[in-house]
Amino acid sequence: MEFDFWTIVSIIVGVIATLFGVFWGKVKGKLLAAFMLVKEALDVGKAAIDALEDNKITPEEVAKIKQEALEVKQAWHNLLGK
Repeated sequence: MEFDFWTIVSIIVGVIATLFGVFWGKVKGKLLAAFMLVKEALDVGKAAIDALEDNKITPEEVAKIKQEALEVKQAWHNLLGK
């Protein structure tokens, strides 16, 4: 079986595109997980700042900060793949 130049180039480009597609799928998932981690960390900061606006922290505000911190922990585990 004989291949011409363009057939060989097409096969090589196809293999490269397939490998890139697999790599991009993995990277895209990690980028989304990293974005979610940053978002959740910012939510914790916002909840803490909101709680400190009136110079006292209520039990409801503590519960909200704790919930946001748990979401950061979950986002961290998602990023690490646990």
